[in-house]
Amino acid sequence: IMDLSALGHTLKPLIRDGYVETFADKDDRRIKRVRLTLQGRAKLDEAIKLWSAAQRQFEDKVGAEQAAKLRATLDAVADLDLEMPAAAPSL
Repeated sequence: IMDLSALGHTLKPLIRDGYVETFADKDDRRIKRVRLTLQGRAKLDEAIKLWSAAQRQFEDKVGAEQAAKLRATLDAVADLDLEMPAAAPSL
């Protein structure tokens, strides 16, 4: 979950580079929607192919069973409701 400021900061370069576009909601003009452009869809398709190749290579190196165990462990960590510590004061 991102706050509005972080989301805007993250989307700016994607909008600038033509990967996503924003548009007003048809029912509530106060709401801005975001969608992939054709260029964004092409980049996503490319990224999925590269990610899949990396996953296959990883499984080839460590084995399918070990890779599945690691993914399950990482999923469990991601599901933890961890509190973020406050930032340390600058010295």
